[in-house]
Amino acid sequence: MRRARLLAVALTTVLALSGCSGGDDESTEDATEATATAPDDSGSTPPEESPSTSPTQSASPTEESPAGPSIEVRIEGDKVAPNAEELSIAVNETLVWNITSDRAGELHVHSKPEQYVEFGEGETRAEMTVETPGSVEVEDHETSAVVAILEVR
Repeated sequence: MRRARLLAVALTTVLALSGCSGGDDESTEDATEATATAPDDSGSTPPEESPSTSPTQSASPTEESPAGPSIEVRIEGDKVAPNAEELSIAVNETLVWNITSDRAGELHVHSKPEQYVEFGEGETRAEMTVETPGSVEVEDHETSAVVAILEVR
């Protein structure tokens, strides 16, 4: 029974990822690896959230370090770093964004549901989680530069 359930989750994940890959087959290569987490036992799908959902944010970084992973982002005009940093996180694991920027903007997180990490000029600290396993691109909305590729397992 458990094997059948995991197979169903794997198939669902592969189909979902292939439907939103925008023609880029690379984003589905590791989809079967990302199925180790089974869905909840309710059998229902979670309610859809608006694409404008924003992670928890603060105006400046705090002194406390998170227990989970973090990504340092620097933006100077059209220059964005890092460039497609790869990071593996677990479903619903807190990821901390520490953003230093000379302009306000947002990072577009291509997760299910989609998320936006808004940041202001100066330093911004934001936390987020991803609910669905798979490969998730994060890009600077203004320049379309890919900041990170999250492998959510």
